[in-house]
Amino acid sequence: MDGADGTVRLGALNLKPDRTGIDSGPDVSTSSPVTRQKAAAAKQFIENHYKNHLQGLQDRLERRRALQRRAQEASIPNEEQEQMLRNLERKETEYMRLQRRKVGIDDFEQLTMIGKGAFGEVRLCRAKGTGEIFAMKKLKKSEMLSRGQVEHVRSERNLLAEVDSRCIVQLHCSFQDSDFLYLIMEYLPGGDIMTLLMREDILSEDVACFYIAESILAIDSIHQHGYIHRYNNNVLCGNLKTLHLHLFMFVHICICFMLCYVQTN
Repeated sequence: MDGADGTVRLGALNLKPDRTGIDSGPDVSTSSPVTRQKAAAAKQFIENHYKNHLQGLQDRLERRRALQRRAQEASIPNEEQEQMLRNLERKETEYMRLQRRKVGIDDFEQLTMIGKGAFGEVRLCRAKGTGEIFAMKKLKKSEMLSRGQVEHVRSERNLLAEVDSRCIVQLHCSFQDSDFLYLIMEYLPGGDIMTLLMREDILSEDVACFYIAESILAIDSIHQHGYIHRYNNNVLCGNLKTLHLHLFMFVHICICFMLCYVQTN
């Protein structure tokens, strides 16, 4: 309201905004399970990105310090030390550039088939750049859609990317094309626990106790992230006979069990 002298009397104004008609945005509490899952996956992706970035910087610093320490212990002249550090920095930069490059099916040489499932196949493959051996899980998108298993596969991929545990098969990378989803995973040459039981028939008490303990550690590691493992034939053996979980096909409420055979008297 204007005063007699033409000034504005602030005390007469209602400065509180009228919220009528203002869109306050979506109510998170009433969002769909799919929306909440997407938000959680995005949050986890961002956290993992910065965690890996910071870890990479720390590892890079440690490698530089280790090189400096070895050079000093070997009494290498300062000029040569500086040249060694420049070479290290160049290699580190090249490595970071490779890390940012988009990975695709052409980066891997497909070898023999080692498994086949409802949605696709698993093949042994070799990275063309490094020669490393991996297991390539190739999943057909149309089959996942027709069977209603998209969310299960997404959960499997998210867990593999999220959990850093020696008990879980390590996911090296994932990518897709118009027809398939590809998961490039750690290759475990020891086979699965079901094959072991079929081959051995009966395990000694010491061996059974070892595998039971390994199974408990592996299953607990995914329970801590809110997932449950269902199938004992999806437990793999590493080259040191350690157990690793894979192919989760998750449910959030179920009875979790592991069949173990113990030699009786």
